Amino acid sequence: PLEFKIVTAVLPEMKLPDYKKIAVAENKKGEFKKEIVIEEKDIAGLILELRKMRAEQALPKHEHKESENKEEHTKGHAEIPESEYPPFDDEFAKSFGKFENVEAFKDKISANLKKEKETEQKDKLRLSIVEELVKQTEGEIPDILIQSETDKIMYRLEADITGAGMKVEDYLKQINKTEADLRSEYKPDAEKRAKLQMIIHTISEKENLKPTEEEIVKDVTQITEMYKDADPTRARAYVEQMLENEKVFKFLEEQK
Repeated sequence: PLEFKIVTAVLPEMKLPDYKKIAVAENKKGEFKKEIVIEEKDIAGLILELRKMRAEQALPKHEHKESENKEEHTKGHAEIPESEYPPFDDEFAKSFGKFENVEAFKDKISANLKKEKETEQKDKLRLSIVEELVKQTEGEIPDILIQSETDKIMYRLEADITGAGMKVEDYLKQINKTEADLRSEYKPDAEKRAKLQMIIHTISEKENLKPTEEEIVKDVTQITEMYKDADPTRARAYVEQMLENEKVFKFLEEQK
């Protein structure tokens, strides 16, 4: 007595290139194998920024008006001359944590800067591998995946706008565009991201790089404890994707 039809997107078959060969070629490039050295000027620059931050924190708070954007809010105080920054001494260092003196604090800064540069170098390598994989992979991407990636881009944009103290509708008026205009502009990038996600998923299947249940549960628990309103199902989907991505990227980085 009842008939119905369901239409669903089917995951396409991706025709991958020799991804191991691509990874080996990118890993051998000299720009990704440079030794990272932290110079004294790098440390001094960060210390200066910290001194400036502390000087600004000591100023009386400037009342933020609803009609005022982030840049106007920052201009509420005049620029503080460096001569009025707090001195870089042992007391200053101790105000940032359990540091015995300025040398211990500088050692920590150096270690953090090196870690940042290592992460930056790793990200550049990953991007280089990704560009080649996307370029050489064949396969059509379902519209529903492209739409999903576009939604993610729009969500991040909206978060950035509201975080800057603006309303989305005001931002759209300012740039004289509609949400549909932005979605159209972001579509090529969304399609590229969707294709990359399919590539990663396919490599994960071929190389058996799926995250374990224990790994998934651990990260989902952290998210749901930190964000009480988080949907456990969405959190799990996010965690599974992030863990799968990381395992695939590490696998490709290890190809020599």
